[in-house]
Amino acid sequence: MNHHDITCGCSSPTKQAGAVTLLTSVMIMLLATILVVAVSRTTIMEQRISGNEIRTRLAHEAAEAGLNFGLAYLTQTSQGGATVPMGADKDKNGFADVFTPTTTTLPGTSNQYSVAFCSPLENLSAVSCPNVPGAVTCTAAPATYLRTPRIVACGWSDDGLGRVMLSQGVGTVPGVSNPVTMPLTSKGAVNVQGSATITNYYNNLTIWSGGSLSNIGNSGKTFVRNPNVPPPDNSVPPPTPPSACSSSADYVCLTDKNSTGPDVIDADPTLSNLTDAALFNIYFGQVDVAAYSANVASMADVAPGNVGTLDGVKQETFVVTGSITNTMNFTIGSRDQPVVMIVNGDWTGGGNTTIYGIVYVTGNIDLTGTKTIYGGMVVEGTVAGTGSLDIIYDPLVSTNTAKNIGRSGSIPGSWRDWK
Repeated sequence: MNHHDITCGCSSPTKQAGAVTLLTSVMIMLLATILVVAVSRTTIMEQRISGNEIRTRLAHEAAEAGLNFGLAYLTQTSQGGATVPMGADKDKNGFADVFTPTTTTLPGTSNQYSVAFCSPLENLSAVSCPNVPGAVTCTAAPATYLRTPRIVACGWSDDGLGRVMLSQGVGTVPGVSNPVTMPLTSKGAVNVQGSATITNYYNNLTIWSGGSLSNIGNSGKTFVRNPNVPPPDNSVPPPTPPSACSSSADYVCLTDKNSTGPDVIDADPTLSNLTDAALFNIYFGQVDVAAYSANVASMADVAPGNVGTLDGVKQETFVVTGSITNTMNFTIGSRDQPVVMIVNGDWTGGGNTTIYGIVYVTGNIDLTGTKTIYGGMVVEGTVAGTGSLDIIYDPLVSTNTAKNIGRSGSIPGSWRDWK
């Protein structure tokens, strides 16, 4: 019987183990490679995120510096030793001042910001910052909002890649708490040797005095609306009265040097018995001029000799710290942007002056020259003078003294870092 060896052709166990080890090693190396790549990408991504966060923070700090600069600029009343109005129109040209991008003072950086005084009526979605440091894109604050614009600041990181826009609303303290309702109020007597023309087209009162009205001047006169004219809306400007004490289509003359009409209330003990502080409080809601200067006035410390430098100022509340005695020619305020002028003393100066707003004098008035006031005047003392005192009551001017002319400040809750 023959025996034959039969070979199965199978791999040996040693060879099979080697193949498995090789496959396992390759898989481990592949997984390690994938892990290294993933970790590397994650690290790069984290570095980018960290870099972006740093850039955003730097840009945010720059924009905050811009907001602070804008608010400080609005509230300052002195530049280079000269008195300037509070608000966004320091050069008094009727337009919001414009700035170029400014390098911040953040230590060790070259971050930049740009500031603009924008219209508070504009939707923030229309406001934007350029990709590189440059001017803010927005509608500039119109004339009636130069005291209350929306401050918009754009900030950029030092490499220009980070960009942030912040905005802050601005409001004002009301310039008066109770606007005047007649042309002239005087706790003391009224004795004008020159000429006083007092006009009221909107109601039938022209002069209210605690003392007697002994003289309104040789050519002095008062006018009220002709009864044939229907009561006008406050937005209607007062017509020009006649030059002599006579009737016209718009006016009738009630008081002159020879007679006192029903439009005048004089020697009224109710008024004369008021304390000066009580009278001041009625109109301004403050205990005295010092409190008004501290809480309300946008220009709280105007030297009497510097009043003339305020020519062209609008939408301001200012306190003159002493008696005005020198001759000055100036025009301040407008119907839409009136002023509140408080003279903490007497007003005895000359010159030609036109004021749209409320004038309050804690002392006496004895004026020369021509003084024209559209709005109203209140005097704690007496009214006299050899010049021409013309007061035309304008309710629109009077009511506008309670809007947007007091001290500026940020509006709580109006800060935005989004559109």
